[in-house]
Amino acid sequence: MYDIENYYNAETIKEAVTLLKEHPDARVISGGSDVLIKIREGKMAGTSLVSIRDIKEIKGVQQMESGDIYIGAGTTFSHVTNDPVIQKLIPVLGEAVDQVGGPVILGLLAEMSAMVRSVRTVHLHFFR
Repeated sequence: MYDIENYYNAETIKEAVTLLKEHPDARVISGGSDVLIKIREGKMAGTSLVSIRDIKEIKGVQQMESGDIYIGAGTTFSHVTNDPVIQKLIPVLGEAVDQVGGPVILGLLAEMSAMVRSVRTVHLHFFR
């Protein structure tokens, strides 16, 4: 069904970086639907995966004292939609997240951050 060579589950950023250094050809996965589809289709057969799904450091929404809003790269769509900061200051972002799935969301979030007028800045942190 899925031709996966190895699956590693990182619980910290440091652990993820170490795993990726040890396995430079591994792919990073969080939700995984896009990658798993490619593996099932044979486009990425034999791939090793490093899951960042359980890394708490990259999850959540925070409004800083400066007014900036930080959205962690591991923050789920439902968390963005339901977060009180998002609901209060930029509800259109929560609505947009409910409409989009897959890799398209990254571009959409970046566009939305440019459109926001009710807060100083929205920072999107992507783990690479």
